[in-house]
Amino acid sequence: MSDASQGPGWWQASDGKWYPPEQAPGYQPAAAGGGGSGGTDIGSVFSYSWQKFIQNIGEWIVLWLAIVAVFVVGAIVSAVLVAGSSFSSFRFNIVGIIVGILFGVLSGIVYVAIAKVDVAAAFKLTSNNLIAGAIFGLIYGALNYFCSLFGIAAFLFLGFLPVLSALDDKGADGLGESVNLTTSHSNEALLWWFVGWLIGGVTCGIGAPIAMIGGTYMVKRYRGEAVAP
Repeated sequence: MSDASQGPGWWQASDGKWYPPEQAPGYQPAAAGGGGSGGTDIGSVFSYSWQKFIQNIGEWIVLWLAIVAVFVVGAIVSAVLVAGSSFSSFRFNIVGIIVGILFGVLSGIVYVAIAKVDVAAAFKLTSNNLIAGAIFGLIYGALNYFCSLFGIAAFLFLGFLPVLSALDDKGADGLGESVNLTTSHSNEALLWWFVGWLIGGVTCGIGAPIAMIGGTYMVKRYRGEAVAP
């Protein structure tokens, strides 16, 4: 037991304390050779994610409403500032880009928060969580602003970044690891993050936790770690 995570696999209980992997509910030692890569087909990932999402759907909806409220207020303030200015067309576009990037950064931080899976833990963000979220959102937001296809590509290859930050308290160092995870498990990882992006978009963000829960499930399976039932 510890007041902070001591490494991969450590998990935070409802008492706010961190516990080692072997004390997790339903823990099963990894098979010899540390495989742990089984059971990560898209069907099993979605099934697990959906069940975990439904278990706490009320809390997720409340969190979603709070996030939407922040975005709505930000959008109104941005619209008022832009409408009340006498910017040239060029400056107007620059302001649009800046606002889009800022919203992207905020979205990235939100993704790290929901990647913690536990709604209560979503409000306990470290400096590394904020950095990772900002990087994810900055890249995703900027590329998505110029071309939605670029934005999708960013989401596909950086989808593990919020998960790694939530699990291991990683900051910028999680960027390369996210790309490596995706490329080393490209068939399932790329498909899952596309599904996750699609779910988040179709549901106006309320289904975003499903994508992050699935990403957490996949990382733990790849590492041969216990997955909470």
